Amino acid sequence: MLEKQLEFWRAWAERPAAKTLGKVARIAFFVGMIVWMTVQVHAIGWSEVLASLPVNPLFYILFVIGFLILPASEILVFRTIFGRPLPGGFPIYIRKRILNSALVGYSGEVYLFVWLRRVIGLPNKTIALGLKDNAILSALASGFVTLVLLVAFAAAGDARRIVAWLNPGPALLIAGLMGAIFLAPLLFRVRAQLIAMPMRQMLQVMTIHSARIVLTVLLQATQWAVVLPQEPWSVWLVFLTAQMVISRLPIIPNRDLLFLSAALEMSGAIAGPREAMAGLLLAGGALTQGSNLVFYLLTSLSKQPPVDGGEVKGEEPQRVPGAS
Repeated sequence: MLEKQLEFWRAWAERPAAKTLGKVARIAFFVGMIVWMTVQVHAIGWSEVLASLPVNPLFYILFVIGFLILPASEILVFRTIFGRPLPGGFPIYIRKRILNSALVGYSGEVYLFVWLRRVIGLPNKTIALGLKDNAILSALASGFVTLVLLVAFAAAGDARRIVAWLNPGPALLIAGLMGAIFLAPLLFRVRAQLIAMPMRQMLQVMTIHSARIVLTVLLQATQWAVVLPQEPWSVWLVFLTAQMVISRLPIIPNRDLLFLSAALEMSGAIAGPREAMAGLLLAGGALTQGSNLVFYLLTSLSKQPPVDGGEVKGEEPQRVPGAS
């Protein structure tokens, strides 16, 4: 069933009308975000913001490291899931990250599914199960870290900053926390129906994802602190929480731009000069968009390994290697 759904959406995405609709939606979102951020920066002052762009090279070094953490971690993730190394996978994982970030969430999984069909001798259903399990475990790990951040900033008394931006009232935060508390045991009980891999393999993948997300969060906060060392880490906790909450929003094109827009609006939360925070955020946003383009072009130059066993289209359901 999952394989048929992937094939259906892949075929649908190839239709001229779907391509046109997707392009119009992405352009409209992009233009809307650019206009809104332009208004935000104009209110602060263009000259002040441009004069406050980060000059510390460590800011940019930390950005590149943070950008590559996800594809690097997926080398271990997919080796664990499929029980074999996947030569040439790193450039593909970079493209997967770019597609999920710059286009629509999980578009990268469709791209990876097509690539995996070419390079490993496993049935389509096995590949689809592995990708589905990985997506669920990654989302659970991200949700857990987001929950921890929500609890931390709420305990620090800073909830009003993000609540003021979201503007639904504190009840949303309380409902989210209570929902997560009651949902977690239910997900654990039905994990056998949701996830094909055995418990040991599932824990290995969850550990990799959790470690990757925590490392990414720490690197992001350090990157900001390098530019504005006078700000307390509680300030960065607010921005990190907003970033993680936005990253969990489904079917949102280019969530990096959405976070940049929200962060510019919340930049008044810092005690220091607002233009310095705006310069930091704009530099990070420009780096993200520019890196998406640069790394996409660089990965297009990489040579792909030969097909390993050809495309296998077994119809019998198969579990991910290692499943019992």
